[in-house]
Parts: sequence; C-alpha cells; structure tokens
Amino acid sequence: MNKQQSLHDIRFNVNRTGSNVISLENFIVVSTIAIEIREFTLKSSYMKNYTTSTIAKELVSFCISNNKKFLFISGNGGSGKTELGKVIAEEARKHGQVNILEMDDFVVDTQLRNNATATWVNSQGEKQTGRYTTSFAASYFLPSMKAILHTLEKGNEYHHWPKKATTAQESILLYGNAVVTIVEGVGTVFLEKDKANSVSVFLECSKELEIGRRIGRARADNEKTAEEVQKNFEERNSQYEANVKPHMADYDIVFESNEDFSLKVVRDDLNILK
Repeated sequence: MNKQQSLHDIRFNVNRTGSNVISLENFIVVSTIAIEIREFTLKSSYMKNYTTSTIAKELVSFCISNNKKFLFISGNGGSGKTELGKVIAEEARKHGQVNILEMDDFVVDTQLRNNATATWVNSQGEKQTGRYTTSFAASYFLPSMKAILHTLEKGNEYHHWPKKATTAQESILLYGNAVVTIVEGVGTVFLEKDKANSVSVFLECSKELEIGRRIGRARADNEKTAEEVQKNFEERNSQYEANVKPHMADYDIVFESNEDFSLKVVRDDLNILK
C-alpha cells in the first residue's frame, strides 16, 4: 500500500467490504496519520501569537485555580518581561492584592560591578573576562530577595524599600495574602522556585529586537546612547548565553517576543494556553 493513501480512503475500503476487520498494514498507516495530525495540531497551537492580555488572563486564572502564589518572569533584555509583568498585575488586581518585585531593585551598584572583573566561558568554550552584568548571580543581593519571598510565603506582610526610593513614603507594602507575587527580571533564574506554589515564564526575543528596544530606552538606562548599546551588546549577550539561557529549561512556559509585544508559545509544560 502506498503510504500516501489517505485516512478517508482506508475507511472507505473497510466500509466497502462490510468488514470491521482492518489489516495490520492499514492499522499502521491509520496510526501514523493520527499521530501526525496530533503533532500538527500541537505545533499549530504553539505557532499561534497571543496578546499579553490574553496570556495574563490565562496565567492569573491558572494561579488562582491551582493556588500558585508566585510567578517568576525571566528572559533576555528587551524581551518584554516588564510589560508582561505589568499586564499580569493589572489582571490579578481584579481578584485582590498583588505584589510586584523587580530584580533590578536588588542589583549591586553599577559602578562597583563595572570596576570588578567577571570571568565566564562563552558558547565556543573560550574563557572570557569583562564587567559584571545582570547575567551573574553575584550581581544581585539575592539573600535580601530570598528573605522577602520567605516572609510572603509565610503569609506575612513586608515593607519593601525600592532602589529609587528616597523617603519612607515611597516604600511599598507587600501583602502576605496577595493573589500572586510577581517577581520579574533576568535574575529570577538564580532564585529557587517551588513548583508546588509557583509558575515560571521565560521570554526571548531576537538580537535585532533586543538592540532596538535597548536603544529606545537608552536614556532611561545606564547606557546613554545607541553607540553604547551596540558596544556592550556582544559582551552582555555572551554572558547571557553562558549564565542565564541554560536555566530556560527549568521554566514552565517559554515565549518568543514579537515586535508588537505579542508572544508566541515555544513551550508550555503546564498546558495553560490551549
């Protein structure tokens, strides 16, 4: 039998003989076609683009239904981590209090990091040296973040003093009974995540998109010009590939960020986006 014979043709031949018996050869072809249809369906769903609002609704609904109190977001620069975190928080506030923690608030002073020498092994297996970017665990005050998360996990409140705050009035009250606590930033890869009470999301975007978005916000960052962004990208990306991207496999959901900030599902281990 030609393997190109359709499932319809096989059904027709079986019905025409009036028999409910299907040959082994036909059974193999039917099974193969069924598997291919299933794989195509799964791939098609993963190829679909979702708006951040749609993703937020599904994530918040899943967290509430499954008592997931923490949501971690990581990914490369410019992939839309902050944007997604804000949209998720907006959706979650419809159900109660929400906490947002940014890993940037726990980053060691830029000047100190720039004056220290970091070492890493790039994707070609070559040892490299350079400045400490946020792709290193040592670039964060991780014990401080861990203390906050532990406090919230125990159901207690916490007064958080963001890095840019200058007065007590700018401190943020974090709620122990929050619907969800969103922890956003590259550095979430360096935090322990309890699968029983958390969901983790990883975002990636292309090199061109990352550079373009970094240039667009250059004045708000430590890099003041497009030239500085371009100059620092290769070093930053090399460190990201070595220290951050390997953790992507540990995250529950992986998205690819598009230019319009919509997201394409690369992997969804929790089957949230059906």
